[in-house]
Amino acid sequence: MIPAPPPLRRAATQVFSGTLAASALVTAYTGLPSAAIPLALGAAGVFLTPTLLKNCAWYGPVLKTFPTSDREVWLTIDDGPDPRQTPYVLDVLAKHGAKATFFAIGSKILQSPELAQRIVAEGHSLQNHTFLHPERSFWAAGPSRARKELETCSRAIFQTTGATATQFRAPVGFANPFVHAAAAEQKLTFIGWSSTGYDGVAHNPEAVLEKIMASVRPGGIILCHDSHLGSLVPKGRANTLDGLLVRLKFEGYECSVPLNLEALSI
Repeated sequence: MIPAPPPLRRAATQVFSGTLAASALVTAYTGLPSAAIPLALGAAGVFLTPTLLKNCAWYGPVLKTFPTSDREVWLTIDDGPDPRQTPYVLDVLAKHGAKATFFAIGSKILQSPELAQRIVAEGHSLQNHTFLHPERSFWAAGPSRARKELETCSRAIFQTTGATATQFRAPVGFANPFVHAAAAEQKLTFIGWSSTGYDGVAHNPEAVLEKIMASVRPGGIILCHDSHLGSLVPKGRANTLDGLLVRLKFEGYECSVPLNLEALSI
């Protein structure tokens, strides 16, 4: 059975959720609040479940792996650029001759334009990770806010580096139907991941490496970060990345940035 296309799934989910919510209001208004509660919970569940599942493709396609006949992985680095971490991360990539995709925050690009320019100049890809990275609330973004976050980030990338964003990653991997629709409208390929060490929060570097390496497979997409955390020394991100690249090389992996993503099966 061929699944319904994403726009139809988005519309159907919103209609079903809205119908349940309306039924809950009517039921409560007619004096049956206890009967309204399950309807209200159902409405929230229908809408939020695909939103709060990381990398969920219900509302739209999400690339989590890429086809390859070689022993290669795609290294992606989120939440920068940051002058306390990114320069050293770039040094490590150059040391290993590895290429990566930086899913950058638009406001940080404007704060550190020289780092964004260096990323592009050194042959890496600079892509859209929203303008403000509102990780605690972006899951609830409406159509206007979703569109603005993506548009302003892509504009920051272009105005700073001349590069055109073609890919998008949602903060924390959460995305509601409006975010998916905005990405589709702006022709941004939605990128997820298949391996992460959860280094976006306070972490043990060795544990990060073990978690990533446990799930690495050819064609996998690895998620790392170059944002600064209070518990990190300035070269903390770079040291972890250096260890990861050493491990990947020992296991026979190369880091590649895949091209022609629109032709890939998602």
